[in-house]
Amino acid sequence: MTNSEFVDDKKIKDILNFIKSMKHAEQIRMMFLCSLNGMRSINFAYLQVKDVFNDELKVKDVICLDYDKNKGKNKCEYYMNSQLKKEFCEYLKYLQNKWADKLSPETYLFTSQKLNKPYNRASISRMFSSIYKKFNIKGASHLGRHLFVSKLVNSGVNICLVQKLANHKNISTTQHYFNYNQQMLANAVENVKI
Repeated sequence: MTNSEFVDDKKIKDILNFIKSMKHAEQIRMMFLCSLNGMRSINFAYLQVKDVFNDELKVKDVICLDYDKNKGKNKCEYYMNSQLKKEFCEYLKYLQNKWADKLSPETYLFTSQKLNKPYNRASISRMFSSIYKKFNIKGASHLGRHLFVSKLVNSGVNICLVQKLANHKNISTTQHYFNYNQQMLANAVENVKI
């Protein structure tokens, strides 16, 4: 389960720039950002307007998903930071343009060519794999979760909070997601000065 890839912020920005040139770029970019916020593909593949936006179409602080949109029979919560809220606001404009007066709370955020049918998770994984491959990165849709957990841990966030943010039942699962490299190890010991 551990992912050996270490992807820095510059490479993430390069990937986001590359996605702009793709067909259906708005959807792919938003799915990619959801992944980088720790969501599994099952979580964002089935997101509906009602999951992300309140009745006034403002982005919720926390996306709460039932077991039908999560792994296993568990509910999950994803906290939205200010950047992701802004991205979802921009994405709402895209949805409003795409669906016009057909946009409803039941509308899926990410749909394939078939009218209002969510993307297939296997298709998402293949799409992410092909994007990462262009940047010589071995990974798929789950790599975003690995990067999310690693970034939180590397930023000094308590592992128990990281476990909660990643929606893991066991802290040992969270530990498997953490990636490290030589620079991170050097930075860690640098902080232990007397």
